Amino acid sequence: MMNLEVQSSSRMSITRSLHVHGWSHLDAVLLAALATESPLLLVGPHGTAKSLLIERLAGALGLSMRHYNASLLNYDDLVGIPLPADDNKSLEFIATPGSIWDAEFVFFDEVSRCRPDLQNKMFPIIHERRVAGVRLEKLRHRWSAMNPPAAEDAIPTQGVTQYLGSEPLDPALADRFPFVVPVPDWKQLSKAERRRLVSWKDQVDVMDADPDWHPEVLRELVAETASLIPLVEAEVNEWLTDYIVLVVDLLEKAQLPQSPRRARMLARSVAAIHAARRVLEGDDAELVDSTELALVYGLPQTASEVPPSEATIVAVHKQAWEIASLMDDDRWRVVLEEKDPLQRVLKADELGFNDLDMSRLITQALGAETSEARRAGLGTAMFLTYRLRRNLAATAWEPLAGYATKLMEPRHMQQPLRPGADLNIWNDIKDWLTSFEQGNGPQAILERNFVLAGFPEWWRKENWREALDRFRADLMTFEVQFEEMSK
Repeated sequence: MMNLEVQSSSRMSITRSLHVHGWSHLDAVLLAALATESPLLLVGPHGTAKSLLIERLAGALGLSMRHYNASLLNYDDLVGIPLPADDNKSLEFIATPGSIWDAEFVFFDEVSRCRPDLQNKMFPIIHERRVAGVRLEKLRHRWSAMNPPAAEDAIPTQGVTQYLGSEPLDPALADRFPFVVPVPDWKQLSKAERRRLVSWKDQVDVMDADPDWHPEVLRELVAETASLIPLVEAEVNEWLTDYIVLVVDLLEKAQLPQSPRRARMLARSVAAIHAARRVLEGDDAELVDSTELALVYGLPQTASEVPPSEATIVAVHKQAWEIASLMDDDRWRVVLEEKDPLQRVLKADELGFNDLDMSRLITQALGAETSEARRAGLGTAMFLTYRLRRNLAATAWEPLAGYATKLMEPRHMQQPLRPGADLNIWNDIKDWLTSFEQGNGPQAILERNFVLAGFPEWWRKENWREALDRFRADLMTFEVQFEEMSK
């Protein structure tokens, strides 16, 4: 049997056994793609072993492989030589040694440098396993690789490689890859991995170097994972449905919108990756880690000019995981079905949630708001509403009290201004202060303090009159009782 290298007492590494170093964190993702026979796209700089890995995987599986450089590809390279059929009404293709007809594993390299017309011809191969309308019966795996595309306004920067010939994929094509995997480069390798990569002892043909290597071993891992996927799907289906719906909604808010197709892909990828991790790691595999892997390595935006940061994706995962884990409770389900974090706070208060749960929802509502002025207004409104009837956790009270203090303290402005945008804003505010019949009521004083507190920083970013209208609306939403403020 193949001597799969062991990372720990319970984990095997496929990539290390292929003498591809620094990729072991991707083992489960690669195995999941093989088990589901799903298209996979590798994204990374040149020289990071993208082609090497795929060639060795195909060799380990004993599959007939075609390696195409998409930047140089012609359609005839795929289909062979077209000739009229005997009836002169159709074409027949004369296969060449490099044509795709008998391929079991197809690798399109440099796919981001491919001409748009050829990208369109690759589309049915990747999506449907068809070429020229003909089903490729033997084809199982369709993998691709690309360099990160350069932004349109890319400026050469020392130490940063810009691949000026690498273009973003057509969004529809990118959306056909369930797995979109950023690959590690030199900076992300450990010291031990760097040494193994450089060592001459490791520069060998894997198939010759390991006398115990048999294609059946990797095939067994793939088959075992494939058979386990339906069982995993059955185990986690209801919970996973909630999780994916939450994830897609949260990604939308994070400016990472996903198609309905991608939502289904992500659900299947979670099950496939978790099954692969069970095969490789046994009982050590935790579903929370499998869902994170599926999300980090499952978004088409990773192949875009400005890929999302891993921190952003992980934050979305953690929030969705927490919420989905709570949705077995019927009251939580009612609250969490509200998409607006502010409405969740109001609904939870209406349903009588305890102070700790209210604190969590309040913190999330403040964190979800990108406008500093809106956060200050919301924080003040919630402070005034809950200060007498809630014993919130310090994590909620501290920001609420901070915002309320800023807006409830008297504001006096003595700031010299030069002609410009700030002076124009101030003159507008001064005219409002002069004409506004404020009186001495608590709400009038609070509105005045809100406007003055935001000058000039907040109002450089947003219209102060619109922000004031939102503040008034938030005070009404929380039904702030100003008469209680004077007690």
